[in-house]
Amino acid sequence: MPLPHFVLSRSQQQLLAEALLRPLTDPAGGEAAEEALLARGLDPEEVRAEAPELVYLRLLVRDGGLLAVTDLGAAVHYRAAFEAAEERLAAIVRLAESAEVVPPRLARAVRRLAHGSVRFDEALEELERTD
Repeated sequence: MPLPHFVLSRSQQQLLAEALLRPLTDPAGGEAAEEALLARGLDPEEVRAEAPELVYLRLLVRDGGLLAVTDLGAAVHYRAAFEAAEERLAAIVRLAESAEVVPPRLARAVRRLAHGSVRFDEALEELERTD
């Protein structure tokens, strides 16, 4: 079954990431729950505003005063992290290819390393060759 695509706000992504580390206290639980969120560096009002949509999308679940990530929520979080890493690698490759002072051999090694077609040590060997 394909993973559905979700477009989440930065704060929703942060809530998923935090809930993956440890379930969040539901801010509806009162002052103690809000203090627990503040201790984790989260704004209780933001959690209160964002959590219902994440629960509706089945990315979080309310369970015993906690907000926990579902399997779908974890998959969505890790896919977003993977896509962000891919974008950063692509930017690195474009930078290496576009810099005029970078030898073509280095740009090619960076591209192959970013695509996963060589390991780091193989890329270094490729750079050291004096063909």
